[in-house]
Amino acid sequence: MKPTCYLLLSLFLLAPACDFGDLNTDPTRNSEASLTEMLPVAIVQSVRNTASIGGRVVGTVIQHWTGVSAQPESYTNFLIDEQTLSAFWETGLYAGAMKDCALIIEQAREREQPYYEGIAMVLMAYNLGLATTYWGDVPYTEALKGSESLKAAYDPQELVYENIQQLLDDAILLFETAPVVGRPGTDDLIFRGDAGLWRKTAFALKARYTMHLTRRNPDAAAQALVLLDSAFTSRDDQPDFSFGTTNNESNPIPLFGKERPNQMEVGKYLVNLMSSRNDPRRFKYWVVSNNQNLFYQFGNTNLVRAQQNSPLSLITYTEVMFLRAEAYLRTGEANKASQTYSFALIHSMDELGITSDLYNPYLAANAGFGILTEFEQRLERIILQKHIALYGLDPNQAWTDYRRTGYPVLEVPGNATSSFNPSLVIPRRFLYPISERTTNLENYQAAIDRQGGHLMDVDMWAFKP
Repeated sequence: MKPTCYLLLSLFLLAPACDFGDLNTDPTRNSEASLTEMLPVAIVQSVRNTASIGGRVVGTVIQHWTGVSAQPESYTNFLIDEQTLSAFWETGLYAGAMKDCALIIEQAREREQPYYEGIAMVLMAYNLGLATTYWGDVPYTEALKGSESLKAAYDPQELVYENIQQLLDDAILLFETAPVVGRPGTDDLIFRGDAGLWRKTAFALKARYTMHLTRRNPDAAAQALVLLDSAFTSRDDQPDFSFGTTNNESNPIPLFGKERPNQMEVGKYLVNLMSSRNDPRRFKYWVVSNNQNLFYQFGNTNLVRAQQNSPLSLITYTEVMFLRAEAYLRTGEANKASQTYSFALIHSMDELGITSDLYNPYLAANAGFGILTEFEQRLERIILQKHIALYGLDPNQAWTDYRRTGYPVLEVPGNATSSFNPSLVIPRRFLYPISERTTNLENYQAAIDRQGGHLMDVDMWAFKP
Protein backbone atom coordinates (compact mmCIF):
# COMPACT_ATOMS: atom_id res chain seq x y z
CA MET A 1 0.00 0.00 0.00
CA LYS A 2 1.37 3.38 -1.01
CA PRO A 3 1.44 6.28 1.47
CA THR A 4 -0.84 9.17 0.61
CA CYS A 5 -0.08 12.85 0.82
CA TYR A 6 -1.21 13.14 4.42
CA LEU A 7 1.90 11.24 5.43
CA LEU A 8 3.90 14.34 4.62
CA LEU A 9 2.46 15.78 7.81
CA SER A 10 4.58 13.35 9.79
CA LEU A 11 7.64 14.70 8.03
CA PHE A 12 6.82 18.27 8.94
CA LEU A 13 6.25 17.29 12.56
CA LEU A 14 9.48 15.34 12.72
CA ALA A 15 11.64 17.86 10.87
CA PRO A 16 10.14 21.33 11.33
CA ALA A 17 13.33 23.08 10.21
CA CYS A 18 13.13 21.67 6.69
CA ASP A 19 12.71 24.09 3.81
CA PHE A 20 10.64 22.46 1.08
CA GLY A 21 11.43 25.16 -1.44
CA ASP A 22 13.93 24.14 -4.11
CA LEU A 23 16.20 21.98 -1.97
CA ASN A 24 15.07 20.32 1.21
CA THR A 25 17.99 21.56 3.32
CA ASP A 26 17.76 20.97 7.04
CA PRO A 27 20.25 22.84 9.25
CA THR A 28 19.34 20.61 12.21
CA ARG A 29 20.74 17.44 10.63
CA ASN A 30 22.89 15.63 13.16
CA SER A 31 23.86 12.16 14.24
CA GLU A 32 21.71 12.43 17.38
CA ALA A 33 18.44 12.37 15.42
CA SER A 34 16.53 9.10 15.50
CA LEU A 35 16.03 6.76 12.57
CA THR A 36 12.35 7.70 12.41
CA GLU A 37 13.34 11.37 12.18
CA MET A 38 16.08 10.96 9.58
CA LEU A 39 14.44 8.51 7.18
CA PRO A 40 11.59 10.79 5.99
CA VAL A 41 14.02 13.66 5.39
CA ALA A 42 16.37 11.41 3.40
CA ILE A 43 13.49 10.14 1.27
CA VAL A 44 12.09 13.59 0.53
CA GLN A 45 15.48 15.05 -0.39
CA SER A 46 16.36 12.07 -2.58
CA VAL A 47 13.14 12.34 -4.57
CA ARG A 48 13.42 16.11 -4.84
CA ASN A 49 16.95 15.74 -6.17
CA THR A 50 15.38 14.21 -9.29
CA ALA A 51 13.60 17.39 -10.28
CA SER A 52 14.87 20.40 -8.34
CA ILE A 53 17.68 22.62 -9.65
CA GLY A 54 19.64 19.64 -11.01
CA GLY A 55 16.62 18.28 -12.86
CA ARG A 56 15.79 21.70 -14.32
CA VAL A 57 19.30 22.17 -15.66
CA VAL A 58 19.37 18.67 -17.12
CA GLY A 59 15.84 19.06 -18.47
CA THR A 60 16.89 22.11 -20.49
CA VAL A 61 20.09 20.43 -21.70
CA ILE A 62 18.13 17.42 -22.93
CA GLN A 63 15.46 19.78 -24.35
CA HIS A 64 12.46 18.66 -22.33
CA TRP A 65 12.29 22.35 -21.45
CA THR A 66 13.51 25.60 -22.95
CA GLY A 67 14.61 28.49 -20.76
CA VAL A 68 13.10 31.75 -22.01
CA SER A 69 14.35 34.16 -19.32
CA ALA A 70 16.50 34.46 -16.18
CA GLN A 71 18.58 31.43 -15.13
CA PRO A 72 16.76 28.83 -17.26
CA GLU A 73 17.62 30.80 -20.40
CA SER A 74 21.30 30.58 -19.46
CA TYR A 75 20.97 26.78 -19.07
CA THR A 76 19.50 26.51 -22.57
CA ASN A 77 22.45 28.55 -23.86
CA PHE A 78 24.94 26.31 -22.04
CA LEU A 79 26.00 29.00 -19.57
CA ILE A 80 26.24 26.44 -16.80
CA ASP A 81 29.20 27.41 -14.67
CA GLU A 82 30.79 26.36 -11.36
CA GLN A 83 28.08 28.16 -9.39
CA THR A 84 25.02 26.73 -11.12
CA LEU A 85 24.91 23.36 -9.36
CA SER A 86 26.94 24.26 -6.30
CA ALA A 87 23.95 24.17 -3.93
CA PHE A 88 22.75 20.93 -5.49
CA TRP A 89 26.15 19.26 -4.83
CA GLU A 90 26.45 20.65 -1.32
CA THR A 91 22.97 20.68 0.23
CA GLY A 92 21.07 18.41 -2.13
CA LEU A 93 23.60 15.59 -2.23
CA TYR A 94 26.67 15.55 0.01
CA ALA A 95 25.47 17.54 3.02
CA GLY A 96 21.88 16.59 2.27
CA ALA A 97 20.47 13.22 1.30
CA MET A 98 23.81 11.40 1.20
CA LYS A 99 24.81 12.60 4.66
CA ASP A 100 21.43 11.54 6.02
CA CYS A 101 21.82 8.13 4.40
CA ALA A 102 25.27 7.67 5.90
CA LEU A 103 23.95 8.53 9.36
CA ILE A 104 21.00 6.17 8.97
CA ILE A 105 23.27 3.32 7.85
CA GLU A 106 25.58 3.85 10.82
CA GLN A 107 22.78 4.09 13.37
CA ALA A 108 20.79 1.22 11.86
CA ARG A 109 23.79 -1.09 12.14
CA GLU A 110 24.28 -0.14 15.78
CA ARG A 111 20.59 -0.80 16.51
CA GLU A 112 20.35 -3.92 14.33
CA GLN A 113 17.64 -2.48 12.11
CA PRO A 114 18.28 -4.07 8.68
CA TYR A 115 15.37 -2.49 6.82
CA TYR A 116 16.37 1.05 7.77
CA GLU A 117 19.91 0.24 6.68
CA GLY A 118 18.69 -1.27 3.41
CA ILE A 119 16.46 1.68 2.52
CA ALA A 120 19.29 4.12 3.23
CA MET A 121 21.60 2.07 1.00
CA VAL A 122 19.09 2.22 -1.87
CA LEU A 123 18.77 5.98 -1.45
CA MET A 124 22.55 6.37 -1.22
CA ALA A 125 22.96 4.42 -4.46
CA TYR A 126 20.32 6.58 -6.12
CA ASN A 127 22.00 9.86 -5.13
CA LEU A 128 25.45 8.55 -5.97
CA GLY A 129 24.04 7.66 -9.39
CA LEU A 130 22.93 11.25 -9.87
CA ALA A 131 26.31 12.59 -8.78
CA THR A 132 28.37 10.43 -11.11
CA THR A 133 26.15 11.00 -14.15
CA TYR A 134 26.47 14.76 -13.57
CA TRP A 135 30.20 14.96 -12.91
CA GLY A 136 31.92 11.61 -13.59
CA ASP A 137 34.53 11.02 -10.89
CA VAL A 138 33.06 12.04 -7.51
CA PRO A 139 33.96 11.60 -3.83
CA TYR A 140 32.45 8.59 -2.09
CA THR A 141 34.92 6.15 -0.51
CA GLU A 142 36.52 8.89 1.60
CA ALA A 143 33.43 11.12 1.81
CA LEU A 144 30.57 11.39 4.31
CA LYS A 145 32.77 10.82 7.35
CA GLY A 146 32.32 14.15 9.07
CA SER A 147 35.34 16.40 9.57
CA GLU A 148 37.62 13.60 8.40
CA SER A 149 36.25 13.84 4.84
CA LEU A 150 36.28 17.57 4.15
CA LYS A 151 38.99 17.00 1.54
CA ALA A 152 37.93 13.65 0.18
CA ALA A 153 39.55 12.06 -2.85
CA TYR A 154 37.41 11.54 -5.92
CA ASP A 155 36.68 7.94 -6.89
CA PRO A 156 37.10 7.08 -10.57
CA GLN A 157 33.70 6.67 -12.19
CA GLU A 158 34.27 2.97 -12.79
CA LEU A 159 34.65 2.49 -9.03
CA VAL A 160 31.59 4.67 -8.36
CA TYR A 161 29.43 2.35 -10.45
CA GLU A 162 30.87 -0.63 -8.59
CA ASN A 163 29.96 1.05 -5.31
CA ILE A 164 26.43 1.72 -6.52
CA GLN A 165 25.96 -1.93 -7.37
CA GLN A 166 27.48 -3.05 -4.06
CA LEU A 167 25.15 -0.78 -2.10
CA LEU A 168 22.16 -2.27 -3.90
CA ASP A 169 23.44 -5.83 -3.46
CA ASP A 170 23.89 -5.26 0.27
CA ALA A 171 20.44 -3.70 0.51
CA ILE A 172 18.84 -6.70 -1.20
CA LEU A 173 20.41 -9.05 1.35
CA LEU A 174 19.13 -6.87 4.20
CA PHE A 175 15.59 -6.88 2.79
CA GLU A 176 15.72 -10.67 2.72
CA THR A 177 16.31 -10.88 6.48
CA ALA A 178 13.52 -11.41 9.00
CA PRO A 179 11.71 -8.29 10.23
CA VAL A 180 12.58 -6.97 13.67
CA VAL A 181 10.75 -4.91 16.24
CA GLY A 182 10.98 -1.21 15.49
CA ARG A 183 11.32 -1.59 11.73
CA PRO A 184 10.17 1.26 9.41
CA GLY A 185 6.47 2.01 9.20
CA THR A 186 4.78 5.30 8.34
CA ASP A 187 8.17 7.03 8.46
CA ASP A 188 8.93 5.20 5.21
CA LEU A 189 7.08 7.62 2.95
CA ILE A 190 7.34 5.35 -0.09
CA PHE A 191 6.53 1.75 0.92
CA ARG A 192 5.63 2.02 4.63
CA GLY A 193 8.31 -0.48 5.55
CA ASP A 194 7.49 -3.14 2.93
CA ALA A 195 10.89 -4.78 2.48
CA GLY A 196 9.68 -6.87 -0.46
CA LEU A 197 8.85 -3.79 -2.51
CA TRP A 198 12.16 -2.16 -1.59
CA ARG A 199 13.92 -5.34 -2.73
CA LYS A 200 12.18 -5.15 -6.11
CA THR A 201 13.13 -1.49 -6.39
CA ALA A 202 16.78 -2.32 -5.69
CA PHE A 203 16.77 -4.86 -8.53
CA ALA A 204 15.17 -2.31 -10.89
CA LEU A 205 17.84 0.24 -10.01
CA LYS A 206 20.58 -2.35 -10.48
CA ALA A 207 19.25 -2.93 -14.00
CA ARG A 208 19.20 0.83 -14.68
CA TYR A 209 22.81 1.34 -13.62
CA THR A 210 23.89 -1.78 -15.47
CA MET A 211 22.38 -0.39 -18.67
CA HIS A 212 24.16 2.91 -18.07
CA LEU A 213 27.34 1.05 -18.99
CA THR A 214 26.36 -0.38 -22.38
CA ARG A 215 29.41 1.37 -23.86
CA ARG A 216 31.75 -0.21 -21.31
CA ASN A 217 30.26 -3.62 -20.60
CA PRO A 218 29.39 -5.90 -23.55
CA ASP A 219 27.29 -8.08 -21.23
CA ALA A 220 25.28 -5.21 -19.76
CA ALA A 221 22.04 -6.06 -21.56
CA ALA A 222 22.11 -9.75 -20.68
CA GLN A 223 22.88 -8.92 -17.05
CA ALA A 224 20.08 -6.36 -16.93
CA LEU A 225 17.52 -8.88 -18.16
CA VAL A 226 18.38 -11.21 -15.30
CA LEU A 227 18.05 -8.37 -12.81
CA LEU A 228 14.73 -7.20 -14.25
CA ASP A 229 13.22 -10.61 -13.58
CA SER A 230 13.39 -9.72 -9.87
CA ALA A 231 12.16 -6.13 -10.25
CA PHE A 232 8.58 -4.91 -9.82
CA THR A 233 6.09 -5.83 -12.54
CA SER A 234 3.40 -3.15 -12.28
CA ARG A 235 2.96 0.55 -11.70
CA ASP A 236 1.32 -0.24 -8.35
CA ASP A 237 4.68 -1.41 -6.99
CA GLN A 238 6.93 1.36 -8.30
CA PRO A 239 8.63 3.56 -5.65
CA ASP A 240 6.44 6.66 -5.88
CA PHE A 241 6.64 9.56 -3.48
CA SER A 242 3.36 11.43 -3.04
CA PHE A 243 3.72 15.20 -2.80
CA GLY A 244 1.14 17.47 -1.18
CA THR A 245 -0.99 20.29 -2.52
CA THR A 246 0.58 23.28 -0.77
CA ASN A 247 3.69 25.18 -1.83
CA ASN A 248 5.55 23.76 1.14
CA GLU A 249 4.79 20.18 0.07
CA SER A 250 4.85 20.61 -3.71
CA ASN A 251 6.52 18.68 -6.48
CA PRO A 252 9.37 21.04 -7.48
CA ILE A 253 8.47 21.17 -11.18
CA PRO A 254 5.01 22.78 -10.90
CA LEU A 255 6.22 24.83 -7.95
CA PHE A 256 8.85 26.41 -10.19
CA GLY A 257 6.22 27.10 -12.85
CA LYS A 258 3.95 28.67 -10.26
CA GLU A 259 6.55 30.81 -8.51
CA ARG A 260 8.60 31.77 -11.58
CA PRO A 261 6.21 31.98 -14.52
CA ASN A 262 7.52 32.74 -18.00
CA GLN A 263 11.06 31.58 -17.23
CA MET A 264 10.76 28.11 -18.73
CA GLU A 265 8.45 26.35 -21.17
CA VAL A 266 8.28 22.97 -22.86
CA GLY A 267 11.24 22.47 -25.19
CA LYS A 268 10.80 23.29 -28.84
CA TYR A 269 12.30 19.97 -29.89
CA LEU A 270 9.78 18.01 -27.82
CA VAL A 271 6.88 20.18 -28.97
CA ASN A 272 7.79 19.75 -32.65
CA LEU A 273 8.45 16.03 -32.26
CA MET A 274 5.16 15.26 -30.55
CA SER A 275 3.07 17.68 -32.61
CA SER A 276 4.40 16.39 -35.93
CA ARG A 277 3.35 12.86 -34.94
CA ASN A 278 0.00 13.84 -33.42
CA ASP A 279 1.13 12.34 -30.14
CA PRO A 280 -1.90 12.45 -27.79
CA ARG A 281 0.40 12.84 -24.77
CA ARG A 282 1.12 16.41 -25.82
CA PHE A 283 -2.22 17.55 -24.38
CA LYS A 284 -1.11 16.19 -21.00
CA TYR A 285 2.33 17.83 -21.19
CA TRP A 286 1.64 21.43 -22.17
CA VAL A 287 -0.96 24.04 -22.99
CA VAL A 288 -0.49 26.87 -25.50
CA SER A 289 -1.09 30.35 -24.08
CA ASN A 290 0.13 33.65 -25.52
CA ASN A 291 2.31 31.71 -27.98
CA GLN A 292 4.04 29.87 -25.13
CA ASN A 293 3.98 26.14 -24.53
CA LEU A 294 3.31 26.21 -20.81
CA PHE A 295 4.24 23.18 -18.73
CA TYR A 296 2.33 24.66 -15.78
CA GLN A 297 -0.91 26.61 -15.71
CA PHE A 298 -2.71 27.41 -12.49
CA GLY A 299 -5.88 25.40 -12.15
CA ASN A 300 -5.26 23.28 -15.26
CA THR A 301 -5.67 19.73 -13.95
CA ASN A 302 -5.18 18.26 -17.42
CA LEU A 303 -1.41 18.79 -17.14
CA VAL A 304 -0.76 15.48 -15.39
CA ARG A 305 2.93 16.00 -14.62
CA ALA A 306 2.45 19.59 -13.42
CA GLN A 307 0.14 19.26 -10.43
CA GLN A 308 1.62 20.22 -7.10
CA ASN A 309 0.82 16.71 -5.84
CA SER A 310 2.10 14.94 -8.96
CA PRO A 311 4.21 12.02 -7.67
CA LEU A 312 7.82 11.36 -8.57
CA SER A 313 9.47 7.97 -8.48
CA LEU A 314 12.97 6.66 -7.89
CA ILE A 315 12.32 4.55 -11.00
CA THR A 316 9.06 4.01 -12.86
CA TYR A 317 7.55 0.88 -14.33
CA THR A 318 7.58 2.63 -17.72
CA GLU A 319 11.36 3.01 -17.46
CA VAL A 320 11.67 -0.64 -16.43
CA MET A 321 9.80 -1.71 -19.56
CA PHE A 322 11.91 0.48 -21.84
CA LEU A 323 15.06 -0.92 -20.20
CA ARG A 324 13.82 -4.44 -20.86
CA ALA A 325 12.97 -3.61 -24.49
CA GLU A 326 16.44 -2.20 -25.11
CA ALA A 327 18.09 -5.15 -23.37
CA TYR A 328 16.15 -7.61 -25.53
CA LEU A 329 17.22 -5.70 -28.64
CA ARG A 330 20.87 -5.77 -27.60
CA THR A 331 20.76 -9.51 -26.92
CA GLY A 332 19.29 -10.28 -30.33
CA GLU A 333 15.71 -11.02 -29.23
CA ALA A 334 14.07 -8.64 -31.68
CA ASN A 335 10.51 -9.99 -31.34
CA LYS A 336 10.55 -9.67 -27.55
CA ALA A 337 12.10 -6.23 -27.89
CA SER A 338 9.34 -5.09 -30.26
CA GLN A 339 6.55 -6.45 -28.05
CA THR A 340 7.98 -5.00 -24.86
CA TYR A 341 8.58 -1.64 -26.51
CA SER A 342 4.94 -1.54 -27.65
CA PHE A 343 3.79 -2.43 -24.14
CA ALA A 344 5.96 0.36 -22.70
CA LEU A 345 4.46 2.86 -25.12
CA ILE A 346 0.91 1.79 -24.28
CA HIS A 347 1.69 2.03 -20.57
CA SER A 348 3.05 5.54 -21.05
CA MET A 349 -0.32 6.49 -22.54
CA ASP A 350 -2.33 4.68 -19.87
CA GLU A 351 -0.56 6.32 -16.95
CA LEU A 352 -1.49 9.74 -18.35
CA GLY A 353 -5.14 8.75 -18.56
CA ILE A 354 -5.22 8.61 -22.36
CA THR A 355 -7.80 6.14 -23.63
CA SER A 356 -7.15 3.59 -26.35
CA ASP A 357 -9.48 5.28 -28.85
CA LEU A 358 -7.16 8.30 -28.71
CA TYR A 359 -3.83 6.52 -28.78
CA ASN A 360 -4.57 3.65 -31.18
CA PRO A 361 -3.93 5.77 -34.32
CA TYR A 362 -0.57 6.80 -32.84
CA LEU A 363 0.28 3.20 -32.00
CA ALA A 364 -0.49 2.12 -35.54
CA ALA A 365 2.35 4.33 -36.76
CA ASN A 366 4.79 4.03 -33.86
CA ALA A 367 4.32 0.74 -32.01
CA GLY A 368 6.69 -2.15 -32.66
CA PHE A 369 9.53 -1.97 -35.14
CA GLY A 370 7.38 -2.17 -38.26
CA ILE A 371 9.59 -2.13 -41.34
CA LEU A 372 12.69 -1.15 -39.34
CA THR A 373 15.37 -3.79 -39.79
CA GLU A 374 18.61 -2.17 -38.65
CA PHE A 375 19.73 -2.31 -35.02
CA GLU A 376 20.35 1.45 -34.83
CA GLN A 377 16.91 2.27 -36.26
CA ARG A 378 15.25 0.07 -33.69
CA LEU A 379 17.37 1.42 -30.86
CA GLU A 380 16.53 4.98 -31.88
CA ARG A 381 12.81 4.18 -31.80
CA ILE A 382 13.05 2.76 -28.28
CA ILE A 383 15.12 5.62 -26.90
CA LEU A 384 13.02 8.27 -28.65
CA GLN A 385 9.82 7.00 -27.07
CA LYS A 386 11.54 6.60 -23.71
CA HIS A 387 12.71 10.22 -24.01
CA ILE A 388 9.10 11.34 -24.49
CA ALA A 389 7.81 9.14 -21.66
CA LEU A 390 10.41 10.45 -19.19
CA TYR A 391 9.21 14.04 -19.58
CA GLY A 392 8.29 15.47 -16.18
CA LEU A 393 9.45 12.29 -14.44
CA ASP A 394 13.21 11.96 -14.79
CA PRO A 395 15.21 14.11 -17.24
CA ASN A 396 18.40 12.67 -15.74
CA GLN A 397 17.80 9.27 -17.33
CA ALA A 398 16.97 10.89 -20.67
CA TRP A 399 20.33 12.71 -20.56
CA THR A 400 22.16 9.50 -19.70
CA ASP A 401 20.44 7.71 -22.59
CA TYR A 402 21.45 10.47 -24.98
CA ARG A 403 25.09 10.29 -23.97
CA ARG A 404 25.34 6.50 -24.19
CA THR A 405 23.25 5.98 -27.37
CA GLY A 406 23.28 9.30 -29.26
CA TYR A 407 19.46 9.36 -29.30
CA PRO A 408 17.34 11.30 -29.77
CA VAL A 409 19.25 13.34 -32.34
CA LEU A 410 19.28 16.84 -30.86
CA GLU A 411 20.40 20.11 -32.42
CA VAL A 412 22.49 22.56 -30.43
CA PRO A 413 20.47 25.74 -29.70
CA GLY A 414 21.32 28.66 -31.97
CA ASN A 415 22.29 30.94 -29.07
CA ALA A 416 24.47 28.38 -27.31
CA THR A 417 27.77 29.72 -26.03
CA SER A 418 31.12 27.98 -26.19
CA SER A 419 32.40 29.51 -22.93
CA PHE A 420 32.31 26.20 -21.04
CA ASN A 421 31.71 24.00 -24.07
CA PRO A 422 34.30 24.76 -26.78
CA SER A 423 33.02 22.03 -29.11
CA LEU A 424 29.42 23.28 -28.86
CA VAL A 425 27.96 19.83 -28.33
CA ILE A 426 25.02 18.84 -26.16
CA PRO A 427 26.79 18.90 -22.77
CA ARG A 428 28.44 15.65 -21.77
CA ARG A 429 29.02 16.57 -18.12
CA PHE A 430 28.89 19.55 -15.77
CA LEU A 431 31.64 21.58 -14.13
CA TYR A 432 32.54 20.70 -10.56
CA PRO A 433 31.21 23.27 -8.04
CA ILE A 434 33.40 26.20 -7.14
CA SER A 435 33.43 25.07 -3.51
CA GLU A 436 35.47 22.02 -4.51
CA ARG A 437 38.01 24.16 -6.32
CA THR A 438 38.42 26.46 -3.33
CA THR A 439 38.41 23.88 -0.51
CA ASN A 440 39.51 20.57 -2.07
CA LEU A 441 41.84 21.74 -4.82
CA GLU A 442 44.32 18.85 -4.88
CA ASN A 443 41.67 16.12 -5.21
CA TYR A 444 39.57 18.27 -7.53
CA GLN A 445 42.52 18.78 -9.89
CA ALA A 446 43.47 15.09 -9.79
CA ALA A 447 39.94 14.17 -10.94
CA ILE A 448 40.05 16.72 -13.75
CA ASP A 449 43.46 15.50 -14.93
CA ARG A 450 42.31 11.87 -14.82
CA GLN A 451 39.20 12.63 -16.89
CA GLY A 452 40.98 14.75 -19.47
CA GLY A 453 39.47 18.12 -18.69
CA HIS A 454 36.83 20.08 -16.86
CA LEU A 455 34.58 21.49 -19.56
CA MET A 456 31.15 20.31 -20.64
CA ASP A 457 32.34 18.74 -23.89
CA VAL A 458 34.60 16.23 -22.11
CA ASP A 459 33.20 12.69 -22.13
CA MET A 460 33.18 10.86 -18.83
CA TRP A 461 34.37 7.25 -18.60
CA ALA A 462 30.90 5.67 -18.83
CA PHE A 463 29.92 7.37 -22.07
CA LYS A 464 33.14 7.55 -24.04
CA PRO A 465 32.78 6.19 -27.60
